[in-house]
Amino acid sequence: MIRFLILRLLAAVPTLFVISVVVFCLQLLLPGDAALVIGGGEATQETIERIREETGYNDPYVVQYARWIGAALQGDFGVSYRTRDAIGPMLLQKIPVTLHLALAALVLSLAIGIPAGIVAAVWRGRGWDIAVTVTALAGISMPNFWLGIMLILLFAVNLGWLPASGYVSPFVDPVASLKSILMPAIVLGLPLAAAMMRHTRSAMLSVLQQDYIRTARAKGLIEGVVIRKHALRNALVPIITLATLQFGNLMAGAVLTEQIFSVPGLGKMIVDAVFNREYAVVQAVTLLSGFTFVLLSLLADVLYYWANPKLRSRSL
Repeated sequence: MIRFLILRLLAAVPTLFVISVVVFCLQLLLPGDAALVIGGGEATQETIERIREETGYNDPYVVQYARWIGAALQGDFGVSYRTRDAIGPMLLQKIPVTLHLALAALVLSLAIGIPAGIVAAVWRGRGWDIAVTVTALAGISMPNFWLGIMLILLFAVNLGWLPASGYVSPFVDPVASLKSILMPAIVLGLPLAAAMMRHTRSAMLSVLQQDYIRTARAKGLIEGVVIRKHALRNALVPIITLATLQFGNLMAGAVLTEQIFSVPGLGKMIVDAVFNREYAVVQAVTLLSGFTFVLLSLLADVLYYWANPKLRSRSL
């Protein structure tokens, strides 16, 4: 297990380096001048040149990258040009919000997708299978922004059951937090639930055709026991991998959803930063998202190793 982790960590290092280089280079391609943003629209050319010299924008790109990544590795992502606040503490305030939203969406997708996929596999080719498959296709095809607006119109405007926007921490008021996070979680979780259903159905169909399933049935085991203890346990290996990687998509894909529901997370933060030309904030959030994907990919490899006995036996 230790050797497996070391190999995966070593493989992740060049990936993280490439991500940091790409993030830094993309910032150079953005329109506008960061020095002009810092100095303001009425700044003179002399003032802009002085700002560029003080901030190091006149240095070679290699020097700028080394200085930026060195500070980032220490948790220093610079300061916001507009508010003059440090970006690191801002990220620490936004991460729990997006993490809460992503976890809620993931739990919702697992609660819907796995049972639906099992039903579709067990009743393959019948009415339940067709109904679940059609519903999954509709869930995948449904645009997030349209679903979010429809949910707001129904549950917030017409029924008044849920707040249309905003966010409440579960540590402040659990009930109000559940109400504020429910609609955004549905918008993020339904497409993932559809993908999870199709993945679970495919994995279950493959497992149900194996010899040990026929042996279990020949021994007279109850069908529910065969499905739960023999088929589902072996089908969970690819499902775990998908869920772990999709959690990264939820963290990074909450941009539009957070904007619709005014959830003050990383997604809304990066949208506001783009509109205000806060390049340092965009860099920090993008770099954090890339690192999150790599770490989740590493976690998926570990979980796959733990859940798959064949991999463990090869390492012995």
